[in-house]
Amino acid sequence: MTTKLIVAPPATGKTQACIKRIQELRANEPLASVWVVVPDRLQASAFRRRVADCEGAIGTYVGTFGDLYKNILEHSQMHVPVASSPLLHRLIQEVVDLAVEQGGLPHFSPLQRMPGFILALRESFAELKRSLIYPDQFIEFTRSGTTAQQELALLYSLYQTRLRDLNWADPEGISWLAVEALKGHPHVASSIKLLVVDGFDSLNGAQHQAVKLLSTQVSEILITFPGIIGSKRPAHRRFLEDLDKLIQELSPHHISLNNPPFLPADLLHIEQNLFESSGSVIQPAIKPILLEARSPADEAREALRWIKRLVIREGIPLSSCMIFTPNPSVYHPQLKACAEEFGIPIRFTQDEPLSESPAITALLNLLALPSKNFNTRALVNVLRCPYFDLSISSDIADQLELVSRVAQIVEGRDQWQETWDRLAPHSFEEQSDVDDERILPGLPRGAKANQLRQIMEALFNRITPPDHSCSQTEWITWLEDLLDQLQFYQNATTERDQNACEVFRETLRALVLSEVVAGERVVDYAQFFIDLQGTLEGVGQREPGVSGKPALLVGRMVEARGLRLQAVALLGLSEGLFPANEHPDPFLDEPLRAALGLDQRLQREQAGLFYQAVTRSDRHLLITRPYLSEDGEKWEESTFWKAVQRLFSKEAVETVRPDDPQPLVEAASTQELLFTAVRRQSLPQRYDFLHERWNGLRHAREVVKARRAKHPKGPHEGYVEAIAPFMEKRYSSEHTWSPSRLEYYGTCPYQFYIRTALGLEARAVPQLGLEPGQLGSMLHKILEDTYRNASDPKDIEAVLSSLEIIAGQVFSDAPRQFGFRPSTLWENEKAELLDTLRQTIQALVAETDWTPIEFEMGFGKGDYPPLIIDLGSEVLRIRGVVDRVDRNSSGQLRVIDYKSGSMHLTANDLKDGHRLQLPIYALAVRDARKLGIPVEGIYWKILGAEAGSLKLSKFKTDTNQGVDAAIEVMMAHLVRIVNGIRSAEFPSKTPRVGCPSYCPGAQWCWRFEPEY
Repeated sequence: MTTKLIVAPPATGKTQACIKRIQELRANEPLASVWVVVPDRLQASAFRRRVADCEGAIGTYVGTFGDLYKNILEHSQMHVPVASSPLLHRLIQEVVDLAVEQGGLPHFSPLQRMPGFILALRESFAELKRSLIYPDQFIEFTRSGTTAQQELALLYSLYQTRLRDLNWADPEGISWLAVEALKGHPHVASSIKLLVVDGFDSLNGAQHQAVKLLSTQVSEILITFPGIIGSKRPAHRRFLEDLDKLIQELSPHHISLNNPPFLPADLLHIEQNLFESSGSVIQPAIKPILLEARSPADEAREALRWIKRLVIREGIPLSSCMIFTPNPSVYHPQLKACAEEFGIPIRFTQDEPLSESPAITALLNLLALPSKNFNTRALVNVLRCPYFDLSISSDIADQLELVSRVAQIVEGRDQWQETWDRLAPHSFEEQSDVDDERILPGLPRGAKANQLRQIMEALFNRITPPDHSCSQTEWITWLEDLLDQLQFYQNATTERDQNACEVFRETLRALVLSEVVAGERVVDYAQFFIDLQGTLEGVGQREPGVSGKPALLVGRMVEARGLRLQAVALLGLSEGLFPANEHPDPFLDEPLRAALGLDQRLQREQAGLFYQAVTRSDRHLLITRPYLSEDGEKWEESTFWKAVQRLFSKEAVETVRPDDPQPLVEAASTQELLFTAVRRQSLPQRYDFLHERWNGLRHAREVVKARRAKHPKGPHEGYVEAIAPFMEKRYSSEHTWSPSRLEYYGTCPYQFYIRTALGLEARAVPQLGLEPGQLGSMLHKILEDTYRNASDPKDIEAVLSSLEIIAGQVFSDAPRQFGFRPSTLWENEKAELLDTLRQTIQALVAETDWTPIEFEMGFGKGDYPPLIIDLGSEVLRIRGVVDRVDRNSSGQLRVIDYKSGSMHLTANDLKDGHRLQLPIYALAVRDARKLGIPVEGIYWKILGAEAGSLKLSKFKTDTNQGVDAAIEVMMAHLVRIVNGIRSAEFPSKTPRVGCPSYCPGAQWCWRFEPEY
């Protein structure tokens, strides 16, 4: 029995020495059993290829330690089934429930129902098992530890006891069984003539013990390790502890390799000098090695461009290229999107969590609805989800969303029921947009509301689970029936979705099998959903790919070892990305880890990982980093980047900026080629097949250029001559206007186009409380009826007495009449509003010389003629409602327009064309209703109990003052507004004080600036 150890720097031929030893053994013993153990499947595949190329593959088994463990168990007649991920999740949840029930988890009990807690426990248990830490040993270590550590030890013991009672093992427990088999069967592995352990830079406790026991049974063991025995280099520090342990336990024979690293000059310089504090020579770079890009997305793009360039121009096989990233969640989505654009097949070594699949995410959102009490935002998303056949059209979904928004349905079937009760039996005359204070959405009522009620009730009944506890199998049967009804699997049409659905079905089958193995688990729906959610988070989904087709591999930085490649790109060498920020383990703290012999989470030797990564390539290496953070601040280089940078001249660093011109030959996709061609303003003739797309991009460029201009002009900024004939016909001289629509254009022509011409409105998540339109309508109604029913409108006591009666009546019917759901604060809100109305009435009555004579005075409605305004070239017809008209003792008239808000009520708002109602109403009183000549007009702030600063009697221009001056300004604006609308001129215009948040275009308008 001999054990040999090869310790040498990377790329010095360690793997080749192993293959040579296999060939020598084959020459003498052709049928000898040879096992090669490598860290992962990726290295196993690479080793198999190299052995096959050297004609030594027959009889050579290449796999991981897990494969070797299973082989040992088979030969020792120990057949123990391995638990699936769903079964393990169920067992851990059960032991947590049991410990909580017995009162053994005072510290962790609040986390009992958290799916993430179960996954974290599973990871901790797996790490303990890999390090060969047994439950009794762990309990002993934690006796003097914290409560959390003692509870973790209890759960670990209960978990292992449960596995043993079932006679099952988890994947990490196979190592325990293999160690026991090696101890109990001294000859179980004696048939192996040669065991090669290659590609590792560290071994966990179970692997160390297995190798130690195998050294007494296997004829020959050959182990390779990176580094140099006795080295003091920081780059080698990561490997030394395990290397010393191997030497101490196995007393191996050292084999020296006198080969220099087989690396190109630049990479050899890095290998020999990385992290050395002195004596490093600055070497001129043969080509750029370090690349700075603006963001991780640009990093991914430049790395893929670099690889595609090598594949096409230098003939490097795509399968010999690889990208390593420090943070898959940051880089994998960017790489996937860019690789699709570049036409590069790509495959990730790390499976994507099944719960992140779009189809499964949609399914989880559906199943979460009962647990979230049918949250309205989530419910609306489900209504529009393409994965479910709910037999609900987009129009119906729009109506349901409108109802939920206006009625403030936040969650719950009861809130929907309350809303239908208000809408269904009630006859309500919709108010037109005569006044921006009283514009209410057109809610469905009567028969239409009943139809929507039936649709929602059917939906609720379909997706509401049983309200009693069921076994896991019964819950899965219910779920599968629901998915069949919704045609979920049929609607998952993409390859990625179909692959996710297949994995999901396999997971459901595993959950059913778990009840066969571990017995029934009877739970309510909430617990079933938590179990399902946690199980799916622990299940991986392999990215679909074309079988047999070479693909670019993307791995994590920790996987950058053992492989030999021709081109390697390392991403993320900025501060905080790599080396990664370190965080302590919430379960296993650093002192406990040190006592147990576990890897440290703090002060990890990430330098050794980087050293391994930069030495993976035999030809080409690219190291990238982002230089700007998400908030636009400078992103500093990491220490590893600086360690490489200081070894070379400045030519080694290349900085790529988005605005830098790129030659067409460097375009890695047709999208990039077209983008570059547009910037160069020419497309070479050989690319004529892209001419149509090129013209489209040129057009887009002109649009962007126009929108970046300081002043809007041209067809891309709202001047749409093509639709002018339609607009002229729609808004002809026969059209009757409302003041609010005219003000929309006066404030911002683009707002008029969106809100009025297109009829769009902003969609918002339902919030508790009255919407502005509902509040305004209700306050107007109360004030109108209060004054109408007062015995003497000038007597404050009479008006206040009338207010008490009218407010009570309106408040009691307000939810039904105005279509909203009162919040729990409704009683307080009513009291506050009533007090506010008392103050505003007192302030109004205090002006003793004015007596109300008209309330809600309509014109252009019913029997009353519209206001006709002569603009010279034509006349304008306007309809509306004047909130109140007062008369003083001299017979003069005053116009009052109530406002529930307090903004944009100044003289400048009239001059700018934002507020036109007062002069329009003054004309209506004089010309349409012929009540007399108004000498005053004010906006009255209901909630502020005061008049706005704009008073028509004090309004001045350079040539006039008073009401006539206001009318002149208003008429000039009307000419501009009507001509602009009919000419289809709808530029986006930012008001002087900013844009209102309620504008429908706030989410996309390129000139939107929040109101201040």
